Amino acid sequence: MTRILDIILILVASFLFFSCENDVLDKEPLGLISNDNVWQNENLVNLKLNESYKESLFLNMGGNSGFEAGLDGNMAGEFKNYAGWQTPNRASTGIIDETGSPAGAVQNWDYSLLRDINDIILNLETVSTLNEDFKEARISEARFLRAYLFFHMVKRYGGVPILTKPQSLEATPEELFVFRNSEEEVYDFIISETEAISEILPETPSQGRPSKWAALALKSRAALYAGSIGEYGAVQLDGLLGISNPDKYWQIAYDTSKKIINESGHALYMKYDDKVKNFQELFIDEESNSEVIFAESFDATLNSHSWNFLALPQPFDSGWASNFFVFYDTVELFDFADGTSGKVDRSTVDGQEIDLDEFFGTRDPRFIASIFYPGSDWMGDHVYFHDNTINIEDAPDGWEARAAEKNRNLSNGTGFLVRKRIDESHVKPAKNTDDTDYIVFRLGEIYLNLAEAAFHIQGKKNEALTNINIIRERAGMPARTELTLDNIQQERRVELFAEDQAYWDLRRWRIAKEVLDGVKLQGLKYTYNGTTGKYYIEMRRGESTGPRVFQERHYYLPLTVGRINDNPNLVENPGY
Repeated sequence: MTRILDIILILVASFLFFSCENDVLDKEPLGLISNDNVWQNENLVNLKLNESYKESLFLNMGGNSGFEAGLDGNMAGEFKNYAGWQTPNRASTGIIDETGSPAGAVQNWDYSLLRDINDIILNLETVSTLNEDFKEARISEARFLRAYLFFHMVKRYGGVPILTKPQSLEATPEELFVFRNSEEEVYDFIISETEAISEILPETPSQGRPSKWAALALKSRAALYAGSIGEYGAVQLDGLLGISNPDKYWQIAYDTSKKIINESGHALYMKYDDKVKNFQELFIDEESNSEVIFAESFDATLNSHSWNFLALPQPFDSGWASNFFVFYDTVELFDFADGTSGKVDRSTVDGQEIDLDEFFGTRDPRFIASIFYPGSDWMGDHVYFHDNTINIEDAPDGWEARAAEKNRNLSNGTGFLVRKRIDESHVKPAKNTDDTDYIVFRLGEIYLNLAEAAFHIQGKKNEALTNINIIRERAGMPARTELTLDNIQQERRVELFAEDQAYWDLRRWRIAKEVLDGVKLQGLKYTYNGTTGKYYIEMRRGESTGPRVFQERHYYLPLTVGRINDNPNLVENPGY
């Protein structure tokens, strides 16, 4: 009787959740229901699929689970987390070796999740009691998640085994000990799958579910990665690693991106004339934001995260705060609003007294929208980072000699904090109450994909320039008159700052070693002058440890000793 009652309660909960089309990431336990029964009921199938949604999208925001957030930004040298014990800090400053990445971060060899997804697909393909349209829709969603999972694995390891059926526990060793597919085969699989399901998925899906355009956005991104790996990398390990024909993938990325831009109905977010406010609201506005192609959906009570709680600067917080410190090296990527380079001779900064309104407040509006610096406006007040004040008697009334009340902005700091994706309407938010959706694919990225692909196609460089300038115009930056690969890479790093893409971009461009290896990333220390209203600036060590390490072998992560021992048919990546 208890078992029956439990099942009834779960079914009632399912009906309440899905009849209202609530967040597909809401998750209810399925352990009380037999596997056979799951595939007889649409609500239970939805719940089963939701488990895979949650696991597949868990990698976004570096796992989005509190102090794990910010992993990719740390790895890329965009910013660091506050405390040295936080996993993103340990992962970004440690050495990846044959045992894996430090603290287990960055790794994602998730064949357990893949088996769950394949199991969903197989059961839906064989069950006869469910509506055919329902089955087709849910199978296409599961295939999207599977392609998304393979993308996360191929960008880490290169070639991985492609499994499209769940392996049986009773299978023979010959069946269980699979071989690696080549990197090119995995990218081809992702591209083929996303193209196929784009013909099935709806153009306008319900909240949190992928659409036709989400599938094509994944195809665009995957093809871009394959093209650049073929362009800048090498075929290795008897063809398991590398791309032999980059032109093929540049063309796919170009055609797919253009189709999304021209046919999807998605448009760049341009709701506000104020360029700073517009770029801020792009990541917050969930009511009238047609730029978003696919987002991980959150709810304040059932499925929340803590980005605002962690990222808010003091004294606007309710607890932890000031967790993501931006390096000055990242700040330099943002040019001034008149188009002049943001990389100023550091000797004109270090040891100098500077008007920060001019030095930072006149940069690319995306900088002001994305990064807190001394004096940044916030909630009717300002954010401060100064360690000391001279001539305090001339300072504004109420000026603190040292940002003592806000000392978390100073300790372990770099003089800057991540501002992007923080919702100003969240006043002193508590932990695990943030319902802001996390954007996985947006049209701004698609324009950048199109520009980069066009740049590598003969006769398309003018089109590449046009699309870069569309993004710059939206940001309030002057148009470029010519385009280089450096310009494209810089534009992407600025537009997509703190969106968990920079680390993977540096790797696929094969410049991560140049950008990260042996580099001592910097921060700034400020002393305020009450008389002049300016700040005396000193360069300071930004990292909490020594120089970063990125070796040539790190362009591919290790499969690790443990996995090789488990499956003797796997071949390890070079250098491990």
